[in-house]
Amino acid sequence: MRKTAQYLFLVLGCLHLVGGPYALIQAYAWANMILAYSQDGPIGDAVADTFSGQKPCSLCKKIEAAKESDTKENRENKPLALSSAKPFQDLFPPSTVALKGRFPAPYACPVFAAPGDPSSLPATGPPAPPPRC
Repeated sequence: MRKTAQYLFLVLGCLHLVGGPYALIQAYAWANMILAYSQDGPIGDAVADTFSGQKPCSLCKKIEAAKESDTKENRENKPLALSSAKPFQDLFPPSTVALKGRFPAPYACPVFAAPGDPSSLPATGPPAPPPRC
């Protein structure tokens, strides 16, 4: 079940990439054209007539017109509507972001002994093991 859902999601994603609803309707139109042309002649000629572009059906013409109108709408440069939100400077004025005052003097850096230095060894032996219960 999960694998089927994944394949369905994959097919729908690919369909969206190639044109969304137009591709689905175009596939339906091609199937109907192949079916209609195959009634008059062999299937090879029906497929050739369908994909040649010489004899488009009415649905193919409508799909082409819809695609063309969509691209014309997307090409037009429409002015963006003014937003009612305040500009960035009003929302975040520079004074609220700037650091005020001086920081205290930096902390002293710890000094580590050299690895071979006897002062780097612990003064006592290793810790005693915990008591047994």
